[in-house]
Amino acid sequence: MNFYEAARFQYGAARLLVKLAQFRATGKFVDKISDKSNHNVELVAQRGGSFNYNVEETKPAADAFLNIALSDLVAYVAERVIEKLDEATMAKVVLPALDYDEDEDEAEDDGLEVAEIDDMAEAVLAGDKLTASLSPETSKIIKRRVAEVYRERRLAAAAKAIANITEDQSQKLLAMAAPLIVEMGTALRKSANTLEITTQKRGPVKSVLFLDRKMAREIETAAVDRVITPILGDITQFNKENGWGKLRIENGAKMISFSIPSDVLPTIRQTLIDNMKKDLVYFKTYFVRDRAKKVKRLIIVGILPTPAS
Repeated sequence: MNFYEAARFQYGAARLLVKLAQFRATGKFVDKISDKSNHNVELVAQRGGSFNYNVEETKPAADAFLNIALSDLVAYVAERVIEKLDEATMAKVVLPALDYDEDEDEAEDDGLEVAEIDDMAEAVLAGDKLTASLSPETSKIIKRRVAEVYRERRLAAAAKAIANITEDQSQKLLAMAAPLIVEMGTALRKSANTLEITTQKRGPVKSVLFLDRKMAREIETAAVDRVITPILGDITQFNKENGWGKLRIENGAKMISFSIPSDVLPTIRQTLIDNMKKDLVYFKTYFVRDRAKKVKRLIIVGILPTPAS
């Protein structure tokens, strides 16, 4: 494993977890970590030959700002930094055909329906090792969806606590976490093929964040705006399960993709469905820009009343 890439990953991961621990305790975090502000996030001793970093999960103090696990906060920021699976990518999922006519050339099933992919994700979360029998590309897509589903589940369970995070706090969390997740992705340049943050309490290990090299390149060249921008858009595509979609902006001149964090999705899902291809919707968004400052995609975090004109 490349020493520099490994060090960059560990630096990003360490700063992210310590700052999330600070936020969980007090609702804020410091720019520079000192001995006084360095929360005691402990590494579990590694096994010989392992490149896993095992972090001991500690319970928050009784008077903590958020009484949730650090992995819930990882889920919260990951939902905003990492783009959701789009339908074109999910259409690439194919499985070896179990039964097919010998006279046919087809040896694989056509792309699966979204519901079938979700069924596979649920099976993996229940402990099924089915990804081991899939092609590398299909396995990565399923693992990515598994992480999305598990984040949704964790954030739903922590919804009451998450609701205490104000809009200003959320903006600061996102501005802090996004570059650190990019730092962690450095390990995917040459040293590793995938990166996962997993958690295990009882039962199977579950992934709360999954990155492959393509995903890491995308977030490395992207920057999330630090402020919310209201924007009018006409919804043309919307996946009601994971919150990915497309909308037209700038009076229909431009098509752009969006994703909605799973803790926000339940509050605006029906409004989006009702307004698909019908009315303009006024969104609260973060712009995600490339290095040339061009907007690549949107993160939708709410809906505002549509202006009268």
